[in-house]
Amino acid sequence: MIKPEDLRIGDIVKVNKIGCALHKNAIFKVVGIRSKHYNTTEKRFRGSVELIDVNGLDEDCCDSPYGLWCKSIAPISLTPELLEKNGFKEEQHQKEGTSEWYDFYHYDLGINIVYEVEGNKFAAYLDGKKLREIKYLHELQHILWALGLNAELKV
Repeated sequence: MIKPEDLRIGDIVKVNKIGCALHKNAIFKVVGIRSKHYNTTEKRFRGSVELIDVNGLDEDCCDSPYGLWCKSIAPISLTPELLEKNGFKEEQHQKEGTSEWYDFYHYDLGINIVYEVEGNKFAAYLDGKKLREIKYLHELQHILWALGLNAELKV
């Protein structure tokens, strides 16, 4: 689950719950966020989102966004494969003793993402300065938006 206050319009997320109208692990883009939406079943306020299929709308559905409770969505874990798919190139690979890390660089964006294999940790760097550690694709999107860069990423 992602809290509504941790989301932005355009974030890419996945469905994490079986039983809703969408398939588990289906990938969607957030197009609307409500931090307080009344859930009549639970009789309390919950966060909700509106989502659009990143691969185009489902042919069997209407042409409007899907609505889901925030508890039914999950972040997409960042991976070296996702970085490469989005234009980051492996610049360095270091292995010293039990420590191993990769440095991915995006030439157009000027950003490095360092991946530490032990602990499965990622961190974003700009001009050699660490911006922050990140775990998820939507967190990378937030960094790109904050820097005024294109955050339209592929999954």
